[in-house]
Amino acid sequence: MERWERDLQVALFLLVAVCSFHLQWAFHGEDPVRFLSHKTDTLGYYQWLPAVFVDHAVDKMYWCHQLEDGRWLSMFTLGAAVLWAPFFLLGHAAAWAFGYAMDGFSAPYAVAFMFGSALYAGAGCVVAFRLARGYSATMPALAATVLLFAGTNLFHYAVVQSSMSHLLSFLLIGTYAWCSVQLLHGGRAVHALLLPVSGALLLLIRPLNGICLPLPLLLAGGVSGLGVLWRNVLEHRRAFLVGLGLSLVPWMLQMAYWFQATDQLLVFTYGRKGEHFEWDRMVPGMVLFSVRNGWLVYSPLFIPVLAVLVRAAWVGRPPARTVLLLVMATLLLYSAWWCWFLGCSFGHRGFVDLYGLLAVPLAWAVGAVQRRGLSVRLLAGIVVVVLLHLNMGLTARYEWLWSEPGWTWQHLFAEVSALLRIGG
Repeated sequence: MERWERDLQVALFLLVAVCSFHLQWAFHGEDPVRFLSHKTDTLGYYQWLPAVFVDHAVDKMYWCHQLEDGRWLSMFTLGAAVLWAPFFLLGHAAAWAFGYAMDGFSAPYAVAFMFGSALYAGAGCVVAFRLARGYSATMPALAATVLLFAGTNLFHYAVVQSSMSHLLSFLLIGTYAWCSVQLLHGGRAVHALLLPVSGALLLLIRPLNGICLPLPLLLAGGVSGLGVLWRNVLEHRRAFLVGLGLSLVPWMLQMAYWFQATDQLLVFTYGRKGEHFEWDRMVPGMVLFSVRNGWLVYSPLFIPVLAVLVRAAWVGRPPARTVLLLVMATLLLYSAWWCWFLGCSFGHRGFVDLYGLLAVPLAWAVGAVQRRGLSVRLLAGIVVVVLLHLNMGLTARYEWLWSEPGWTWQHLFAEVSALLRIGG
């Protein structure tokens, strides 16, 4: 990249991070610790930190499932807590310095957490920009990244529910893909270091992220490409081995916890509660189009993006087939999950993890519009403004009841009508 493009990355990072922190404060400022302590998945991911640094025990944390033998098991792995740990410790120090309760749930912890998630949102968008820039021109890549943040449910998971795991998965999967691409073209030591670290953490945060682990092989495009990748990794073998060693540490801690709780080193935790896949009752159409968190219903920006992606895959434009394969695998896996709509979501949150990869076809779509006439560009601009208004407005109006069976199209249309001030 040229110098001005690197400066552009810094500006993008600051824009996203500052907006994310400010808007988190706006959403949670009146009760800044509730989003950490509320007994949902957010507490499940976060609970490792107060359990380790405050309670000094993980045998019975705050949001666990009791097994038949009386022991307690966290459904949630510690991957997210690893990335949040520096900011938890920052909050811990601030609580001590300013006289707040040092329990992991007072205001300094929440502020530090919002600060950390804002940095991760900015970093994730920079990685998405770099991925898109690798396959398109600079300005389409930049526009695609801004649209990705502001025009999809990534905005919700960077602002309203930043304590869920999806923002972190967005960053890690993007980093894993970016390092793979860089190493295919030579790369540097930092890419060899981050490749195993990001791969280990993305799997430890959400097991379904494991579908992304073959990314280096898929991006290599065959045996010859894989050979190039391997030779380039060996050029930085010391950094790769350091990264591999670092990646083993959280996994060893996780397996030690699982062995303590279940006498097994590897555990599918959700299965211990009877949660499962129903392969004979897959509902991909519902995942995409249901009023209960349908992905394309709440993030319609991806409708033209998927059309561009399918066309690019058809003609063999790299890396379209790889991205499309991962999107289809994600769709089928979630469509077979017993809770296919992933409750308490704004749109289907399972796809947020892949948005770094989807920045590439989004940049292609932006570039295609740029090459068209004034009328097409004007129409596209109007559509984008409407989509941004809807996304941010519905995010502000969102209630967890939107995931419940009683939520209907009539309810959604009423919310949209009120937002657009056209009735109801």
